[in-house]
Amino acid sequence: MASVTKGNCYLCGGQFGKTAMKNHLIKAHADYDGQGGPQKCFLLKIEGAHAKGYWLYVDVPVTAALSSVDSFLRKIWLECCGHMSAFSIPGGLNEIGKSRKLGDIFPYQDKLMHEYDFGTPTDTLITVVGETTRKTQKASVRLLARNVPPAFLCSSCGEPATVICAECVYDSDNPFFCDACGESHEHCDTLLPVTNSPRIGDCGYDGAMDVYEFYPQMLSGKR
Repeated sequence: MASVTKGNCYLCGGQFGKTAMKNHLIKAHADYDGQGGPQKCFLLKIEGAHAKGYWLYVDVPVTAALSSVDSFLRKIWLECCGHMSAFSIPGGLNEIGKSRKLGDIFPYQDKLMHEYDFGTPTDTLITVVGETTRKTQKASVRLLARNVPPAFLCSSCGEPATVICAECVYDSDNPFFCDACGESHEHCDTLLPVTNSPRIGDCGYDGAMDVYEFYPQMLSGKR
């Protein structure tokens, strides 16, 4: 649904495309501004499996469990109704337990699939793109970069859209509306906020847990 390809670096504020962002993080922040430390980490690219315009880069300690990645994805992209979720190898049928440590999986695989909500699923592709170190911190998953929120236009008036119709999303090329036009969209019952997530318009997802909006004044690498 999203066609945006640019994203913000949460360490320096630079704006790059998805692939260029990986190169930027590796070259410009390989030592994370001198903060390299005892935590050995994987640099992960995370993207919507079917909506690749939504993407993240994070670093996660090799000793962290998959449950920490699951919790992070729920906060930034997924959580709506407490649905179940699972990790697996792309194309595989066997679920990988969330207690497994990243360092026990990624030497043998470079990709994982994450599925949230088995009824109205949102699939996420996780790829290891490098290894690095960072200063020890409490949070396992640190957000390094995220796509710029895509801009959608109201299907009725052409103004910036603020809501999406969860019913029209299945049979319309443009299920988006501004607040005013959304109020007059009476033949459907479910309007949801426009969110920066591959789960936009699904189930009851409203992005309420997502506190990871990019603000230049917040640049510090603390996330």
